[in-house]
Amino acid sequence: MIKSIVAAGLITLGAAVTGAGIAAADEVQVEGSYATLAACQADGPSVQVNKDNSKWTTYDCRQEGDGLYYLYLSN
Repeated sequence: MIKSIVAAGLITLGAAVTGAGIAAADEVQVEGSYATLAACQADGPSVQVNKDNSKWTTYDCRQEGDGLYYLYLSN
């Protein structure tokens, strides 16, 4: 019985380490860039894209190496 419990624990640990069962969210970068984080965040909640607009439920503003901010939509 103890061997069964240990085996079940190792299987669970292995699944957690390998990421089994974790779904990856889709993501799209909106065209254009922003000079400031505030400008990106101001557009984030209301930005719309041409295809599957209702699919995207959250947004994220990220500063890239060029110093500009880019808006990403995900679900």
